[in-house]
Amino acid sequence: MKQIRKRLTYANVMSTIAVFLVLGGATALAAGQLGKNTVGAKQLKQNAVTAAKVKKEAITTAKIKNGAISAGKLAAGAVGTAQLGKAAVTGEKLAANAVGSTNIADKAVTATKLASNSVLGTTIADNAVTTTKLAAGSVTASKLGPITVETETVAVPKETSGSVNVDCPAGQRAISGGGNWGAFIKGLSFLSSRPIRSSADNGAMANGQVAGGWRSSGFNESPTEATSIQVYVLCAQ
Repeated sequence: MKQIRKRLTYANVMSTIAVFLVLGGATALAAGQLGKNTVGAKQLKQNAVTAAKVKKEAITTAKIKNGAISAGKLAAGAVGTAQLGKAAVTGEKLAANAVGSTNIADKAVTATKLASNSVLGTTIADNAVTTTKLAAGSVTASKLGPITVETETVAVPKETSGSVNVDCPAGQRAISGGGNWGAFIKGLSFLSSRPIRSSADNGAMANGQVAGGWRSSGFNESPTEATSIQVYVLCAQ
């Protein structure tokens, strides 16, 4: 030991330390020169990888966990018709009133697309169903409301003319009518038998006006006998 101590000098000690430093550096260098995948998930700190550090198009569909993208993560307009599969949007997926008339193409809803009893009276616009829209024989007697018959009679003396009006009940309209004489005697004739708007407005009717009654007029030419004219009107709601 004494001989070793005699040979130790400052230069020898520093040389030995230098050798250790070189070896340690080489080890560190070797670690720095190791191949890829040497840094694993355990070596990364929390939040260490930011969006700026992610390479463009580096995240593919295979890297996205099932159910990871929620509706809140989708940008406005991100899902278009091209992204929807066939029959992907079912009726139960539509919100109430989501499909309005502006979203339906002209003539898109055909008769075969309507559910049974889906078109009600409240759904049909006033005057929307015209006679040309009714199939032959589609309106039967059972489809009509109650039909009432209203009558009025007026006496007609001999060699005199007479007229009589009759009105339908309120809320009903005339669908037919006529008149007859009260006796079968020679010299009786009808001057007119026609619909009228009402007894108070019994002038000639124009096309499109609604009849609310009936009027009959006649002349009794008999020189000896008086009779009467009876008028009747058929009324329906």
